[in-house]
Amino acid sequence: MVTNVTITTNSASTVSIKPPAKTVAFTAQPSSNITLGSLTNVDVANVVNGQSLVYNSVTGKFEANEVRASQPTTLVGGSF
Repeated sequence: MVTNVTITTNSASTVSIKPPAKTVAFTAQPSSNITLGSLTNVDVANVVNGQSLVYNSVTGKFEANEVRASQPTTLVGGSF
């Protein structure tokens, strides 16, 4: 059984899910001061305009870096 819960309020919410013989409950407290730099797997040191977050498998973090195409990108056909 899969249960999806979407909280659409800006205040604290308590959610209880009661499948047979088991109760799962948690409280979600929204925060208005979350930044990318506060996430443990994101490194925003030395960020400059025009950079993107790129995953580095060596450090296990998303890091600011320039995205460079290894070869020209060509779109053929279709509607975009």
